Amino acid sequence: MNAMTGEAADYSAGVWEHFRAPRNAGVFPAGMAGILAGRAGSARHGREVEWMLRLDGAGRITACRYRVYGCPATIALCSRTSEMVRGMSPGEAAAYSVVGLAEELGLPAEKRAAALVVEDALRAALTGYNSKQSPPSAAMG
Repeated sequence: MNAMTGEAADYSAGVWEHFRAPRNAGVFPAGMAGILAGRAGSARHGREVEWMLRLDGAGRITACRYRVYGCPATIALCSRTSEMVRGMSPGEAAAYSVVGLAEELGLPAEKRAAALVVEDALRAALTGYNSKQSPPSAAMG
């Protein structure tokens, strides 16, 4: 792209960095037990996100993967969020503000709705996890 116009020009270098080289995109191997998963949004409505989180024996997120359909902002938010939540407990990850990340990345106001979908999918993956119980045994290795 030599000359960016309109919407593309509104994205920061950080958004383009994560859009062009997304981190942790993909899925865990089929049938892997003990993965927390959740999704939000709809491809029909322009953006859809599915998170998959793997916990260690201490209940920390050791790895995460995601599948995303959406604009560069949605993809960049997933990529950066995947880096940020690694090492967090489920409670810390549930409290993580993707909306705050959107502001940090300088997303235009009309693209900040993408943060809500990314955040909703992350929280959907964490729904039902009880921090007082051990993480699933298959996720411990």
